[in-house]
Parts: sequence; structure tokens; C-alpha cells
Amino acid sequence: MKNNKKTENQRFRSGTALLRHELKGSTVFFAVSMILSALITLIDLINPRIISCVIDYVLGSEPLPETGIEAAAVRFFGGAEFIRGHLYIPALLVMGAALVGALTRYVQSMSNTVGAERLAKRMRSTLYSHVDRLSMHWYGENSTGDILQRCTSDVETVKQFVSNQLTSFVRIVMMIVLSVVFMFGISPMLTLIAAVFIPVIVFYSMFFHRKIGEAFMAADTQEGVVSGIVQENLTGIRVVRAFGKEAYECDRFLEKNAEYTSMWVRFMRLMSVFWSVGDMISGIQVMLVVIIGAVFSVNGMLTAGNYVAFISYNAMLSWPVRELGRTIADLSRAGVAIERIRYIFNAQPERLDGEKADLGSTVSPLISFEDVSFSYNDGQDVLKHIDLSINKGEKIGIIGGTGSGKTTLTDLLMRMCDESRVRGKITYRGKDITGYPLSDYRRQFSRVLQEPFLFSGTIADNIRIAADIPDSAVSGAADTAVLTPALERFTDGIDTFVGERGITLSGGQKQRCAIAAAVAEDSDVFILDDAFSALDAATEKQVRSNIFEKLADRTVIVISHRISTIAGCDRIYVLDRGEIADCGTHSELISREGIYRDIYELQTGR
Repeated sequence: MKNNKKTENQRFRSGTALLRHELKGSTVFFAVSMILSALITLIDLINPRIISCVIDYVLGSEPLPETGIEAAAVRFFGGAEFIRGHLYIPALLVMGAALVGALTRYVQSMSNTVGAERLAKRMRSTLYSHVDRLSMHWYGENSTGDILQRCTSDVETVKQFVSNQLTSFVRIVMMIVLSVVFMFGISPMLTLIAAVFIPVIVFYSMFFHRKIGEAFMAADTQEGVVSGIVQENLTGIRVVRAFGKEAYECDRFLEKNAEYTSMWVRFMRLMSVFWSVGDMISGIQVMLVVIIGAVFSVNGMLTAGNYVAFISYNAMLSWPVRELGRTIADLSRAGVAIERIRYIFNAQPERLDGEKADLGSTVSPLISFEDVSFSYNDGQDVLKHIDLSINKGEKIGIIGGTGSGKTTLTDLLMRMCDESRVRGKITYRGKDITGYPLSDYRRQFSRVLQEPFLFSGTIADNIRIAADIPDSAVSGAADTAVLTPALERFTDGIDTFVGERGITLSGGQKQRCAIAAAVAEDSDVFILDDAFSALDAATEKQVRSNIFEKLADRTVIVISHRISTIAGCDRIYVLDRGEIADCGTHSELISREGIYRDIYELQTGR
């Protein structure tokens, strides 16, 4: 899936805008973390001054200045002679600073962790809520594996960047500035030598910024491909086993996994070069400071204490400078991840609102298609000039060859397709279907597909999936779908646990479970889309009879390839290549030449 694909909705115009929105609820924690990081920096900068002061003024013979913080501190604790005889005083000061620093680090770490986890939780929740409202058209264009990758791995990348890099940015900048200030106060010349490497590392990091982003984008996208293959094989394991495609699927996975591995190796090779060169530059900087500082100290340009303090500050300077480079490099990864997340957020969700209307009013016809045509992305019409009407309580059959548009017809009725590609008018209860609130509108329909999806849980849970009904209603729906005899063979009966996608049930049992769920929903219109394909003739006849009797006052649309399934319908529409080729009752259709009679003769042998 291309990340630069144009989207209809521009909810977030930039990754920064998205991040600001998702930080709501965790901003306070990150702010506290940044403030405490700054405090930790100040505490870390105290100890070198204490050590320098002790070396020069307490243990050494350097004269105590008349002014300055160090001189005031020495006098406060009794003077140099007193401290020389009580060296535990500076030791306690160092230990006290370390203890305060440790406690501050603990609070800072906890605040940062809470903020990061709240950020990740909010992003996952809002992503799932948004993904759950995207259209079927969008799902047709995007692979499940890539969607999962964006909702999990990319969220984790953003969380790690914000918690590890963004919150420490204040400390990094503060430590660089204060270290340079303190070093400049000790030796301006040596400070210039040390600071000249800062822009070198920054520009060098900027050079790698784009390359790292491109490499991470390729590896992250390929990870989505690998995840998609795994997801397909796990959900389609029966098909893989049935066709003996284990070796083929394994080879396909190994090929994509090898590509994924090579991309990550390339990415890590790039990162290794980045860190190695960064280590070399930092090492050269430290070496020059140590050597030149030693020369200055020998020549009397720098006291021993100041030399020790300068080396300590330089060590503090080299870490944040390298961290600044790392932040710039990791910004590439985070930028790629947040753009991939932004793609999902900016995808146009289904329009759930609409003009409120009385869904309970009685209008004839109940459903009407008026000169409706529809095309998918290729631009060729799969439905052409469809005109049909369905009255309340009618039992309508739809038959046609593969690809004739039967399922697409009901997809349009339930507003599952890209409505911008629909030409003509579809009405429900006399009103254009686009004028109804989508969630309210779809609740008027119950639909059973040829390949029903069952969730992990009990059979009873799957029957009441769309309606909170009592156990008696669940049992009644199971009776209507002729599921009860099958349940009697299970130890736990209707409370039998079914695995993911109902893998522990047969195809016919899954279809009857889905039919029972549709009956339990008690909607206004029932759509049975080849819902009897896995049932034997006797069971199908009984289920169909039960449904027509149970739903005598409801509208039922039956889609099938079998004449026997739709023969008892009030009216039958015959589709051919996206057009209505014929319409009538079973008796009328078999009495005249046409596709319906050809199918009838082929299936019955008459």
C-alpha cells in the first residue's frame, strides 16, 4: 500500500498535528518528565564543581577567590582548613546530590513511562475506533497485514520516540548549553576546541536523516507484507491443507521474509555506519580535549581541579551531542511511522449521520432500484440500469451466473460500496437510502453470507452477536435454523466453544449458526446470500420453510445458484452480466425461453 496515496479526508494535515491531538491526556506527564530532566541536568553539573573545588582549594594550594559560588560554599562550611580536616563534608555533598538525582530520575522515569503508555493506549484506541468505521471500499484497497503493522508496530515506534527522544530533548539541549557555559568559564580556548565538533555531528546526522527514513520505510512496509502472509495462512489454513499448498505457502513466506530480512540488514548497516562514525568523531573530540587540556595544565594555564572538572564536563557534553544526533536519526523512523498512521486517520470514514427519518413508516414499495448502475475501480459497470421493486413481506429470489452482480446488488442496498460510484437512485421506504443515518439504516437488515464469520466464543454468543436476547430466544433462533439437532451431539450443547472463525464447526453448522443469528436480530429485511450452499437438500428445505414461516410478515431476499432454493419465492429476478435478464414467478420463468429455464433444465435434467 502506498503511503502517499491521496485520501479524501484531511483530518490531520501533518504528522505534528496528529501527534498534538494524540498527546491529549498525557501532556502533563511528559511536561513533568521534561522539567525533572532539566533538574537532573543541574544536579549532574554540581558534582564536578564540588570535586574541582576540593582539589584546588582544600587539598591543593590554590588561593580561595574573594567572590564566586565555590568560595562562598567553602566559607559556609567553615573554610578550607576546616574542610581539609573533615573531608566527609564534600563526600556527603556528593552523596546527597547523587541521592537527590536518583530520586528525581525515578519520578522522571515513572512520569515518562505513564505518559508514553497513555499515549500508546490513546493512539491504539482512536485507531481501532477509526478503522472500525472505514468503508469496505477502503478495506478492498489495503491489506490486513499492513493495517495491523500500522496499528501496532508503528504506534510502538512513535511511542518510543516520544518517550525516549522527544522528552529528553530538553535535557540534551540544556546539558549542552550549561556544559559549554561552565567549560567556557574554566577555559575559553579549550571550550572552542571542544565545541567545534558539535556542528560537525549535527550536520553529519542531518546527512543520514533522509537515508535512514527511506530505509526504515522500506523495511516497515515489507514487515506489513510478511504479517499479511502470516494472517492469510492462519485464517485460510483449511484451504491450504485441502489443496496441499503447505510447501508453496512456506516458500512464498520464506521469499518475503528473506526480502524483509535483507531490508532490515541494510537499515542496520546504515545505522552501524552512522553510530561508528559518530563514535569516531566523539573519540577524536575527547582525545583532543584530554591532550590539549593536559598541555594547558602543565603550562600553568589550567589548574588541576579545573582540568578534572573540564574533563568531566566534556564527558557530559559528548553524550548529549551524540544523543542529539541519535534524536535526529530516530526522527526519521518516527516521521515515517506517524505518516503511516496519519494515512489511516485521514482515510474517509463511512458517513454515519444523515437526516433523521421515520424508519417505521409504511411505504410501498419498501425497496426500489431506479436505473441503478455501479462500477468498481476499473470503471466497467458490474450493474447496469437496474430497475426493481420489493414490497414489504415479499419473498424475492435472485439468481444468475458467477459475476452477474448478485452480491453487489445487496452490497449497494446495505451501503457497503463506494457510494460515489453509484448512478441512479435506491430508496427504502420511499426515501433515498443516503438520507438515513447509516448505523440506524443498517440495523433494518440482517444478512447471511455464503462464508459466514464466527467469532471466538460459544455458539450462543455468536447467535446473540447482534442482539441482546434471552436464552429462550437464542434457543428459538437455533430451532428455526435447524441447528438444535447438531447441538445435541455436542457435550456442551449451545454453550460449546468454537475456535477462531468457527474452525471447529462444519460449513453447514456455521451457516446455520449465522442464519440463527440473523433470525435472532429480528430485522425488517433478511438477505440470504447463498446461505444454504453448505446444506444438504433436506436440511435446506426445512430451514427455508422455517424461515418463510417465521418471517411471514418480513421481507426476505434469497440469492442462490440453485433453482430449488428460490422456486418458492413470490418473485424471482434473473441477472446476467450485471443486467436484469428476466423477472417473474418460478412457473412463469420456466414456461418461456430464457436463462432461468436453461438453468432449470440443467439442474433438474428435464
